Amino acid sequence: MLLRTWSLATGFALALLACQPAAASPDGGPDAGPCSVGFLGDEAGAPDFDMLVLDGQQTPGPLQDGGVAPMVAPPQGGRVIFVGVRATNVDGCGLQLTGALRDLATQQVRVDSRTVDLIPTGDGYGVSGAAGDSLISNFSNVAVCPNEWSATNVYGTAYGLEVTIQDREGRQVTRKIVVTPECGQPAEVAECECICQGGYVLGAPCDAGASE
Repeated sequence: MLLRTWSLATGFALALLACQPAAASPDGGPDAGPCSVGFLGDEAGAPDFDMLVLDGQQTPGPLQDGGVAPMVAPPQGGRVIFVGVRATNVDGCGLQLTGALRDLATQQVRVDSRTVDLIPTGDGYGVSGAAGDSLISNFSNVAVCPNEWSATNVYGTAYGLEVTIQDREGRQVTRKIVVTPECGQPAEVAECECICQGGYVLGAPCDAGASE
């Protein structure tokens, strides 16, 4: 199986300590300044990646088929799923990262695409991420709530998650898994479940949390 178990906490921590990049642009792209990451892995190998997701404390962790995808409040409001990658056999500079959450019943989809520079981990891989406030800019911010697009509650329901990476030379790969979104910030569960429930009307009060 291409989604491998690995020591994310150690690898990601070492990457941040060893390679603190300059402040990134809003999408982590070319405006962030020169990128010196170079090619990651084997240029003759097929591009490959594992999925990452940020939790409510903006801590990255692996995301596998059948797993839970935390929904987190971003600065702009609502709820998003922050999806990143641990990738190899790609150019680590200017990587196009696209994440999409799909309603499996209706095929309605929410998509976010951005350009990111990966952080090398010293083992032929590079990870989404950056120091400080730039972290979330280097993850695909898939906006899922307010829920005006899916007929079911986003939380507690199985959805399809599709992630695609494409480097500057056109190397591309897509992975599709099934995840269950959940409200990722315990102190804000009532508001999260309110705006993420099926049939939510934009602007409806959320004092009582989600409706039954």
